[in-house]
Amino acid sequence: MKKYRMFVLGTIIGVIVGLVVANINWGFIRNEVILCPNETSPDKNGCCAGEIYTDMGEQGFNCCPESGGDCFPPIM
Repeated sequence: MKKYRMFVLGTIIGVIVGLVVANINWGFIRNEVILCPNETSPDKNGCCAGEIYTDMGEQGFNCCPESGGDCFPPIM
């Protein structure tokens, strides 16, 4: 019975520590500011200057260069 209690206590402590560490890491990610290549903020749709917010059907909305080329997901 004592081994079972130690196992349960260890599991609970491990889960709590894991959640605390995950929350700290996620906090850093949420607070990170992502900028466009020219170091400006994206527009309200998440696209950089020279990109058009484009509905690509099943692929969802993406930012595509006005001059053509590869499209990318918006910066959020």
